[in-house]
Amino acid sequence: MYNNPRSEIFDSWSEDYDQDVHSGEFPFEGYSQVLATVLREASLEPGMAVLELGPGTGILTARLVDLGCRVLALDFSAKMIEKAQARAPRARFVQADLLGEWPDELGDELFDRILSTYLFHEFRQPVKVRLLRRLAGRLAPGGRIVLGDIAFPDGRTRAAAMVQHPDEWDEEEESWAAEEDLSTLAAAGLRGSYTQVSSCGGVFVIEPGEDWAMGISPG
Repeated sequence: MYNNPRSEIFDSWSEDYDQDVHSGEFPFEGYSQVLATVLREASLEPGMAVLELGPGTGILTARLVDLGCRVLALDFSAKMIEKAQARAPRARFVQADLLGEWPDELGDELFDRILSTYLFHEFRQPVKVRLLRRLAGRLAPGGRIVLGDIAFPDGRTRAAAMVQHPDEWDEEEESWAAEEDLSTLAAAGLRGSYTQVSSCGGVFVIEPGEDWAMGISPG
């Protein structure tokens, strides 16, 4: 287990999380539509092995289980996991931090899909890229990563949102600017596409690039 002091913030948030994400207010405008888009882009089938990152209270997790997927979910908040386990008891939950040591429960397992919603904005762009490259190595053949998050078409739109919503902006976080981020991912050997879902929410589909297909992991 990774001991991250920020987990205490999410432990406290677990009581109000569902209400907040369904409020329709920035930065969760279009939350339900973002989750629906993630599910559509994931093209899930019964029996698929799915790794979910940052399940929160298990809103997406429950849908994955209902679709017949085998779900392993990682979250660094014990209280969030407690809520998620109650909502999706057939999923496996492990308390872990993606920026620390990955849990033994992962073993050498490969996943058909790796999904995450409203997590990656917690990380700066270099960390996002490094983590996504690592996750790409955990995909089974034909697998993909699908991320729904706080995201904007480009840096200009993101900057305008920062001015419009100063009280809701966390300087420790970095929401996506899709145009710039897709270029950076491509340079790192990851092929990606992006769909803007709401004014502040979007969905990325990320797959290993051609180098991975040829057995070469670009440096």
